[in-house]
Amino acid sequence: MSKISAYILFLSLFLLAACDSAKKEFETLKEGEILLDINTEEYSLNGTVLGKTATDISVIDDVIDKPLYKELCDTRGKFLEEALGNGESIDIFELAKLHVDDNLSYVDFYKALSSMYFCGYSDFNIAIGTNYKDVFQLSIPRTDYMWCGLVIQRMKGLRYKYLRNRQKLSLSEMSEIDVEDRECVEEYKGLDLLLSFYRKDDGIAYVVSLNETFFNKGSRFDGYNFYTFNNDADLWKFIEDIRSKVDRQIGNMPGKKEDKVLRLLANAHGPNKVMLVFQKDVLMKDIAPIVKKLNTYGYRFAFDLD
Repeated sequence: MSKISAYILFLSLFLLAACDSAKKEFETLKEGEILLDINTEEYSLNGTVLGKTATDISVIDDVIDKPLYKELCDTRGKFLEEALGNGESIDIFELAKLHVDDNLSYVDFYKALSSMYFCGYSDFNIAIGTNYKDVFQLSIPRTDYMWCGLVIQRMKGLRYKYLRNRQKLSLSEMSEIDVEDRECVEEYKGLDLLLSFYRKDDGIAYVVSLNETFFNKGSRFDGYNFYTFNNDADLWKFIEDIRSKVDRQIGNMPGKKEDKVLRLLANAHGPNKVMLVFQKDVLMKDIAPIVKKLNTYGYRFAFDLD
């Protein structure tokens, strides 16, 4: 065996051992944690197979999968009952782990995530395919929206319908469609970064949407801008530029000691969050590289259906 062959063999064994170690760490559960594992054939909860993915999840025409939802809620209920009986804190029962197959559809992933969330889980560690090294965290806040909050949520959702072949979705246009109370949103300052892609005959088009008045102090909200890229190099250059502008914006916030908390809150809850929107039949293996790249930038995630 040549030195090069021996080196390649050693490197392969080293990487395999590292992958096995990461997988073992991910599958090791602490008290009160659950692990939902879904592949294209079947799905399991904490190692116990519950059923077939095709008949129990894929065919369900709802974002909440009722059979899965029931199993998740029953399991969480038992954990909570036992903890309360022992006088223990129940805060730890909000964390869940989710592993999905590379070839699972995005809509099945979304159903699983929604079912877990509505059972009371709000913090997630998620692994896609065989990559257990790049587990990403997802935290879904529980928000009780007042009227203006609901108006803003509807406004954000309108963008999903207009992702293709568009440069602007103005507030006037949104008002004609669905945004009834303009006074709620005219002073809106959220960046609302959104990323999606769709397939074309000659490849993939990536779409980024955002509220650019976030960067223009004193400007009134006038809708969302859209940018389309035909290759990932241009996409990531644009994301890096946005990231740099956000960092400068946050860095220019008041520097007095008492304002540090405000800067931290702005950084955590606004411009460092990205909404990922995909069509139902997109496979998780096509989403994984996007999530991995955004994770390196420190973005927090939210998911929705196109």
